[in-house]
Amino acid sequence: MITIKDVAKRADVAPSTVSRVISNHPAISEKTRDKVRRVMDQMGYMPNVSARRLVTKQSNTIGLLLKTASKEMTQNPFFTDVLMSISKVCKDNHYSTVVSTSMNEQELLSEVSELVNSNAVDGFILLYSKSNDPVVGYLQSINFPFVILGKKLSPLSNEIYIDNDNVMAAYQLTDYMINLGHKNIVFIAENSTYAVNEDRVLGYSRACQQAGLMPEVFEGAAGTEEVSGIIAEIKTMVPRPTAIITSDSMMNLNVLSELYQQQLKIPDDIQTATFNDSYFNESACPPQTVVNIYPESLGAEAGSSLIEYLNHPEMIKRSIIIPTAIIERSSTKPLKERVL
Repeated sequence: MITIKDVAKRADVAPSTVSRVISNHPAISEKTRDKVRRVMDQMGYMPNVSARRLVTKQSNTIGLLLKTASKEMTQNPFFTDVLMSISKVCKDNHYSTVVSTSMNEQELLSEVSELVNSNAVDGFILLYSKSNDPVVGYLQSINFPFVILGKKLSPLSNEIYIDNDNVMAAYQLTDYMINLGHKNIVFIAENSTYAVNEDRVLGYSRACQQAGLMPEVFEGAAGTEEVSGIIAEIKTMVPRPTAIITSDSMMNLNVLSELYQQQLKIPDDIQTATFNDSYFNESACPPQTVVNIYPESLGAEAGSSLIEYLNHPEMIKRSIIIPTAIIERSSTKPLKERVL
């Protein structure tokens, strides 16, 4: 069996150096860390994780918290891309991940408390941002490491946030639609208090108001009859809207289905656009115009930031904004005349 001493001899370092590399000790230089890890890989050395946990009281595990483990959430391509990106960063740094399975806020708080008290995780990444979140309050009260993938809600908050500028992203997408000739644009959002939805509605409303247009916002839960009712109402509006912007890909998928059911063709009868590029949007019929929010970059930054903080708890916490870009596809086009 290959031991730490074998790795140390091959890497020409002390056994204590190998131990520190395994535990991600901040005193080890990046050059030495890379050399030792390369030797470990070449020799097929696997650290005794259980023994190391008893000594260091570290799990080398990061908890990933979803706002809900519902089907609509877990099958959302945004979260799939984010989770895969976080997992890769963690794996590269010898951390494992555990994903929450709670269906509501109270269950999530209980799950987080259990993970903390059992020393099962070293820190958390929250894949949402919400006002008065009891999970954030709990983690702050015990000074437990975490990063939020979402908006900084208070200027006084001293936490790490990784996000897009969702107000600007929605403003730019709406302005793009206006420049195509649209004067009646509706926005369909999830009926929740999460910051990302609020910011996208705000950006849409600002663009409409600046152009002298009346914002028209509908709220509903993706995957429910509420979406069907919204599309039926839009169909009867006078004048009928010529474009729909949805708050995310899953809502957009539901909207496309309802438009098909109600025999409204895209882009001839009505045009559509949404947020987050994915296989779903690229392969939709027709392919959807989107704001690319780069979920892989969001996840990578969240994972890297938390691991850096775990290794350097004295570091100055900083927030990071990931840029966005509009990808034009055939669900939108210049509007020649109003759809009646």
